[in-house]
Amino acid sequence: MIGRSNGTILLVNGSSAVRPNGNVAGTSTAFAGESAYGAMLHDAATPRGVNVRQLIIPGAIGGGDPLYDPAALADRIWQLHTTPGTFRVTVGETQA
Repeated sequence: MIGRSNGTILLVNGSSAVRPNGNVAGTSTAFAGESAYGAMLHDAATPRGVNVRQLIIPGAIGGGDPLYDPAALADRIWQLHTTPGTFRVTVGETQA
């Protein structure tokens, strides 16, 4: 991707990537490491034409809330792919 100055790396995680939770210690630990790695990739690769983003989904997918509807999430993921911006975006917050 860096050789072509083109591409997207998109990480999708739950809220434990941002706020560790002892009830989901395994994902809290794994997501924290993935988030740190993604942030470093963002800082290193974005200036070289590679879009690196993270979407945090802090709710139940398909649970009735329109923000978490699978089609709405697919649209949000597409937006992250096509629009460079800050590394981390959370569902329910305005996109940066």
